[in-house]
Amino acid sequence: MRLNYTEKHDLGKPIEDEVGYFRKGDSESELLFLLEEWNGKLQMIYLDPPFFTGKTFSYKQKIGVHGWNGNTRYTLTHRAYSDQWESREAFLNMLHNVLLLSYQLLKPEGSLFLHLDYRFGHYARLLMDEIFGEENFLNEIIWAYQSGGRAKRFFSRKHDTILLYKKSNHHYFNPDAVGKPRGQSKRNNLKRQIDSDGRIFWSIRSNSKEYRYYEDSKILPTDVWDDIPHLQQKHPERTGYDTQKPEALLERMILSTTQPGDWVGDFFAGSGTTLAVAQKNGRKWLGLDNGDFSIQVCRKRLLQASGHGCLIFYDPTLKLYDSDDNNDERVGAEKIRICFNKTSDQRTEIHLLDYQCRQITNLSNCFSDYIDYWSVGYLKNNEFTAVRHSFRTRRNPTLKTFLTIPTKYVTESQAALHIIDIYGKQFLFKIKYDKP
Repeated sequence: MRLNYTEKHDLGKPIEDEVGYFRKGDSESELLFLLEEWNGKLQMIYLDPPFFTGKTFSYKQKIGVHGWNGNTRYTLTHRAYSDQWESREAFLNMLHNVLLLSYQLLKPEGSLFLHLDYRFGHYARLLMDEIFGEENFLNEIIWAYQSGGRAKRFFSRKHDTILLYKKSNHHYFNPDAVGKPRGQSKRNNLKRQIDSDGRIFWSIRSNSKEYRYYEDSKILPTDVWDDIPHLQQKHPERTGYDTQKPEALLERMILSTTQPGDWVGDFFAGSGTTLAVAQKNGRKWLGLDNGDFSIQVCRKRLLQASGHGCLIFYDPTLKLYDSDDNNDERVGAEKIRICFNKTSDQRTEIHLLDYQCRQITNLSNCFSDYIDYWSVGYLKNNEFTAVRHSFRTRRNPTLKTFLTIPTKYVTESQAALHIIDIYGKQFLFKIKYDKP
């Protein structure tokens, strides 16, 4: 049985409003599917597609407490996605189709950021001129950063190109939202003064005219962004994705082109930076990605982000099993054992006793080390709603082996358990509750 499922979390007060919607699948086909419902609804779209590098990129999965505490021996390396294409034309055709569909999803006030590098930035400019109109070009942003490696036969390539286009002349843009205070540091050739209202400013005269720069005013970004560093391997934001972008980069784009409550789209979601930044800043998000680990990484990241409401994740590969089902399709998972502990008429504990999957030689004998995420909840109308969940993070590397949920979910509804292991295999089980 295949189904889509919903995970809800409450941070502060319960709100049934949808905060975000993630679909696992190919961007071109999924955007066609979403077009009818989402046409003209997105305020901002950020696209960070493959760069036509010809490489395969990785996702590094930490294992157990040792892995999450920094022991690199307890790490599995998986393929995150392949950036290999049959031809240049195949890549450009994909990019053209995604841009065309993205244009239709934008509101008239909306904007789109397209992130590429030297390989296809020039081709992308022509595509966007064709789809958005040359007159709707706003910026070619240069994101300059420092990273390892230096070229010997040419100047080192240490920047990416981000093209910014508006959909219409009604577009929303607020650079003050990302400006930085000028502060008190001395500026060359400027004189520090105080006006009649007590405000500090720096001034300079030119051609008999005075130019004032107030200390409490903001310095606005230009189209060269050299103040946002590339993520280092041990940066706290790191999720294990090779090509992960820093949150500060997405925050500048999102805050300058959207307002709280707006919808933000990312159709190559990867590790979920765009979605997490949107959620933390009171925006809603629509995410797509075809990577097997993207939906898993995004789920955990978004459950940690601030905000409240309903998060929806759709994965067409998810199947539903009975707890005693030995279907051969369950590659890697042979058995799961749970038990119930009814602590009161209102609360029941569901204990995870055992989970069998392909073992990692000489790394762990603890069954919970093989689980990346698990949740318990209920099934209704072909949807799974997770009531409680547990997963490892840098701050909390220990996985809970029992979860407490309201008893009504296991006595009045079809209770279910969702498990994702460290190999990216996921299983949704119906669980039977025998009344005492």
